[in-house]
Amino acid sequence: YNLQNIRIVDVELLDPVQCDTIMEGVNSLIWCATDFNGNVPRAVSALNVGLLFRSVVDFDKGRVEIEGFRNILGAFKKNRQNSLWEGSGGLESVLNRENFNSQLKSENDPINVIMVSASPNTFQDYETPFGTFKDIKRQGENLLNNEFPSLSYTILQMGLFSDQFVAENKDIKMEESKDDGNINIEARRKINRRDAAKAVCG
Repeated sequence: YNLQNIRIVDVELLDPVQCDTIMEGVNSLIWCATDFNGNVPRAVSALNVGLLFRSVVDFDKGRVEIEGFRNILGAFKKNRQNSLWEGSGGLESVLNRENFNSQLKSENDPINVIMVSASPNTFQDYETPFGTFKDIKRQGENLLNNEFPSLSYTILQMGLFSDQFVAENKDIKMEESKDDGNINIEARRKINRRDAAKAVCG
């Protein structure tokens, strides 16, 4: 799996400055960060005192799915713009172009952003102080089209991850996701995490 090429960096996704730092030199982004364990907030499911304390004392700091994703996308776009700026001859050259943002999309570039999310009917909805689980997921997905249209992207809405009961190297079924409320059918669709990773990176 080429794990020797992975560098792990601890970062606070709700801090725009840290997001700016880790996005330097990045050409493509895979987003799979989440505040949830399944459909339940991690602070609740893990009984994490630190997360519970933050949610009470600093409740307006934000959600990883929305504010954190916005920070990362903003930093990613900013660093790509800076790279184009440096390679375009500076201010005068940029001003002579009708749409500088359009250069962020190139036919030869990889997809800018791959977002890994949950299929609408994989989990039951869950009410949190900051909105429901499904609403938070959909808001995060809508950021790409509504606030960052200059970035190319694809959204992969996954079924349930299951490493114990689903073997690796199964055929991956791709279909258009529909929010039809049929939890029973979606709940039977499971994927091994390694196959999910292959679907994202392949």
